[in-house]
Amino acid sequence: MAELNNLNMKRLPVVIGIFLALAGFAYAQDTQVTASIGSDSVGVQDQFQLSITVSGKDSGDAEAPRFTSLKEFRIVSGPNVSSQFQWINGRTNSSKSFIYILIPEKEGQFTIDPVEVRVGGKVYKTQPLPIRVTSATPRSAPQQRQRTPAPLNPFDPFGEDEDIAPSRPAADTVLMKAELDRNSAYPGQQVTLSYRLYTQVGISGIQLQENPPLSGFWVEDLEVEKNPKGSHQVINGREYVVFTIKKQALFANGSGKLRIPSSIFAISAQAGGSVFGVFSRPETLYRKTQELQLDVKPFPSSGRPADFNNAVGSYRLSSSVDKNQVATGEAIALQVKLEGQGNLKMIPDISLPGLPDLTVYSSKHTDNMHPSAEDQIGGSKTWEYVLVPKAPGRQTIPEIAFSFFNPQQEKYETVRTAAIDLTVARGTENTISGLSGSDKQDLVRRGTDINFIKLNADILPREGTPFHRSYWMFILAAIPLAVNAGLIINQKRQSRFLLDSASFRNRRARRMALQRLGDAGKDAQEDPRRFYDVAAAALSGYISDRFSLTEIDLTGDNLERSLAQKSIPPGTIQETMACLQECDFGRFVSASASEEKIRELMARIRANVDDLERNSTSTSTSRLRA
Repeated sequence: MAELNNLNMKRLPVVIGIFLALAGFAYAQDTQVTASIGSDSVGVQDQFQLSITVSGKDSGDAEAPRFTSLKEFRIVSGPNVSSQFQWINGRTNSSKSFIYILIPEKEGQFTIDPVEVRVGGKVYKTQPLPIRVTSATPRSAPQQRQRTPAPLNPFDPFGEDEDIAPSRPAADTVLMKAELDRNSAYPGQQVTLSYRLYTQVGISGIQLQENPPLSGFWVEDLEVEKNPKGSHQVINGREYVVFTIKKQALFANGSGKLRIPSSIFAISAQAGGSVFGVFSRPETLYRKTQELQLDVKPFPSSGRPADFNNAVGSYRLSSSVDKNQVATGEAIALQVKLEGQGNLKMIPDISLPGLPDLTVYSSKHTDNMHPSAEDQIGGSKTWEYVLVPKAPGRQTIPEIAFSFFNPQQEKYETVRTAAIDLTVARGTENTISGLSGSDKQDLVRRGTDINFIKLNADILPREGTPFHRSYWMFILAAIPLAVNAGLIINQKRQSRFLLDSASFRNRRARRMALQRLGDAGKDAQEDPRRFYDVAAAALSGYISDRFSLTEIDLTGDNLERSLAQKSIPPGTIQETMACLQECDFGRFVSASASEEKIRELMARIRANVDDLERNSTSTSTSRLRA
């Protein structure tokens, strides 16, 4: 018995060590992080679920998983977090799951690398998961061609289709495809990109989940039918109903191989149920379109015109003037109009031929672009120029040429306008009145001119008796000091007067500008050109008085530079220049005499004066605070 007790005492430390080891092992296994997928094989058009589960007493402290590498797959949804707590026979068990929806990028054999999860300050990793991506959905067996019941219209879920077969949507029952109407094009030639839904089940909704930017293209959206009926199409022996979801017109900016990345759509599909599909359970499916590539060919070098400026399409060119008989100093409105199919927004301004006997003022253009019934972008682009004859006699506006590349004919073409004859009489004034500006200001003397040298010297008087010893010497020495003191006092008085005058003009600048603008509006019906002159003088006069600017500071770039130095915002400066330019343009174009245009310009000038006033006041306040 004693020997047995001694043996038990010797084994006791071993038993205790084993117990402690098992307890430590159990504690170490208290927190576990695992990853799982529904199947180790999926189709390239299918989606699958990746679940990352954290179990243990600290599972509630688990942070969101971090993926170190996931190149071959794209996460389209998640994480959706769910927690579970169980109490069985006095023992608790808790877990926390992070669920992601993934779609493959391409076919092949891949491995989902271990995912890191931080729990209670410690980082755990999941086991790697092998997965095979095939061209077809593994769970879909080949079927014979058969009549598939028409699915519900995704834009009219309460339609008339009644024979919907309840079934669980699989990858090959709902497809999304991106299609181009051509595989190659020239720079600037329209290529139509269409996104189409192919379905065999009822669809209750669809949303664009991810749409990467199309680099290297000018993109214009095209309208699609709000309630399309759909068309039937057979693919691999299976019949689908096809709906066009989105269309875009693409215009390549350069040549080469351009990539159109894939887009992802979230589709709400009916998973089975009632006759109309109203009571069926919807399931969200994620579908990715395939990546496309467009071959953009360079322009041919043979037959390329010298004035070709990368314009592509099919166009017509015309020109017209508002009158053919004018006098020198009067303005003529020249309109040049380009019409046809093509991206008119990509076409730069048309260059006019040399007009030595006419003064040409800067133009403004308007675009009217819209798609045709065949989804081809086209329309018109109009330029308006102001021409002022400088000499009397018979003058001609030569033909205007425009060259473009016709992709349908694959050749360059040139269109021309007809020449326009003008009869110019001698006007009462040789030149047109000056550009809009403020009233003339008094000339300010900036310095002292140099006097001319006298060529004939007067006879010098004879030298008399020196008087430096007399008291007159002291009187003459004091004269310069008295003169300098008087000049200093006079200069201070003049500076104070000028300062008071500038301050007075500054205070009354807004009131005078609005008063002059109101007077101009009253006389607008009788003399529209006079209105634009006075309106421009009111605005530029306000700027001159409010910011103490000279007339030379109110011209062109000098005005922009001067206002920028006064800390005026760029948007307000641009609106000021636009208002003055509109005044200059309105004096020459007859269409600007409409009451609507005059009222619109008056409102813009008032708003611009208020902006200038507000910004100048805030700038002055900030300077005083500084």
